[in-house]
Amino acid sequence: MSLTITDMTSPHWLLTDLRLRAPRLELRWPTLADLDALASLAAEGVHDPAVMPSGDAWADAPPAERARGTLQYNWAQWGARQPSD
Repeated sequence: MSLTITDMTSPHWLLTDLRLRAPRLELRWPTLADLDALASLAAEGVHDPAVMPSGDAWADAPPAERARGTLQYNWAQWGARQPSD
């Protein structure tokens, strides 16, 4: 059985409904589909393997680990948000 969440909004987590729109740009809270797409891109690779552009070697992990780590990092950031932020 597969569960699909297409829209995530909550009266208890108002950031999910926040939108900042300009004529050519919209800033909004990422959806689960957005994060899935980001994880897929991370799995494909984020830089030339011969170059390490940052001090963190997360990008050298196997593709499935990079994808999972991308999701876990973003979920942790969601949970860390406070009203004072």
